[in-house]
Amino acid sequence: MMHYKAFSALIYPDFDDAFAHGMNNDAITQAMEENRIALNAELPAYSQITRVKIYPEEFEKTPKKSIKRFLYQEVK
Repeated sequence: MMHYKAFSALIYPDFDDAFAHGMNNDAITQAMEENRIALNAELPAYSQITRVKIYPEEFEKTPKKSIKRFLYQEVK
């Protein structure tokens, strides 16, 4: 039996758009969980996302607009 590293998705949703469509924080969380389940149905077991965490603010970026991933390694 192979053991795979668990993946967590850190997501910053478009809160303004979601709220404009009548969603609240619970509905956003539920939608992200449904998206995770749908995505996992298409992914092999070794790359499936085990959990989703909503991040409350936009990710910090480099001058070339890449996310500074090293800043978010501890967020789980």
